[in-house]
Amino acid sequence: MDLRGGEVPDTLCLPLTAQRETFGLLYFEPRANVVEAAVQSTYLLMLAENIGLALANLRLRDQLREMAMVDALTGLANRRQLDAVLGARVAGADRRAQPISCLMIDVDHFKRFNDNFGHDAGDMVLREVGAVLRGALGDADLAFRYGGEEFLMLLPGLDAEQALARAEDIRAQVSAIRIVHEGTPLEPVHVSLGVATAPEHCTADRLVNTADAALLRAKSQGRDQAVVADRRIERSVA
Repeated sequence: MDLRGGEVPDTLCLPLTAQRETFGLLYFEPRANVVEAAVQSTYLLMLAENIGLALANLRLRDQLREMAMVDALTGLANRRQLDAVLGARVAGADRRAQPISCLMIDVDHFKRFNDNFGHDAGDMVLREVGAVLRGALGDADLAFRYGGEEFLMLLPGLDAEQALARAEDIRAQVSAIRIVHEGTPLEPVHVSLGVATAPEHCTADRLVNTADAALLRAKSQGRDQAVVADRRIERSVA
């Protein structure tokens, strides 16, 4: 910016840029003195450059943070994000004297997809199940990839009966999935689900462990079904 011609502009607008991206504009009204305006403009150019770099770094930090909290394969929140929010969500439901339910979801016989069709086919199955879970989310619900072929959903405000209905809907939608891998139709996909509800099952860890115990019951009873934790399951959870 050259002010040697002796004229002082009424305003200066400097782009805040970094890495070929524009993040905003820096607006400035120079003083009347042309020498002072020239000095100020030099500093403003340096300031705009530094602000642009700072904003780019903030965006990168946010992107890295999001990547650390999101499962790359399914696009769902990952276990790390679950650990960050689980306690607060359960405690919040307890303060409001409202139920919160947990679904533990496992893809039945998942190893068969990897063994018979390859790991790419297994990844397709996980992505499709993840898509079903995203589509089943209510406004306050959260879905996570818990690990491997296991998923977890938190359903604030839903009691055991409502959570079971949601679980059955998810099970039906997953059973309707049809996947073709490299021209070969895969076998049908099924899931087993365990359902637990707080405050009946108290702490966050106990809620998840109870849902997991209900999931084990569903798998032991033949898979492709949803089981709500009963008193016997509750007593089995330490």
